[in-house]
Amino acid sequence: MVLLEVNVDDATGETIAHAVDALLAAGAHDAWVTPVVMKKGRPAYTVSALADPAVAADVRRVLTSETGSLGVRGQTLERWPAARAPGEVEVEGLPVRVKVSPGRVKVEHDDARRAARRTGLPLREVVSRAEAAWRRAHEDPPDDAS
Repeated sequence: MVLLEVNVDDATGETIAHAVDALLAAGAHDAWVTPVVMKKGRPAYTVSALADPAVAADVRRVLTSETGSLGVRGQTLERWPAARAPGEVEVEGLPVRVKVSPGRVKVEHDDARRAARRTGLPLREVVSRAEAAWRRAHEDPPDDAS
């Protein structure tokens, strides 16, 4: 993995949000923004992206073109992702994907948001129902102690 970063002190929040979206569209695994204080006490943001080396050049171009930065910092990182598997449940008849790791189920936000919009349920309720549906479908049956 490659971590690419720029510091930005002259962009609007909307511009930075657009840059994060563009980084993800360019193939970054993740992109985020961290508030920082630069020299002379200037408030700024560090825009960061985590990418495979194969797309690092594309991500670097997005960082400079979308933020106006004159340079990009980069470093190679090791990454140890937790084991996880995909799954799917239904909420109000709509498919909602989940990622499952030992002891945890994580609902895919885009699916939950789509289900919330279509059903009129609050997003938190959709997430709660999806997690409960996964647990119900994958819990061990109770022992018959009779």
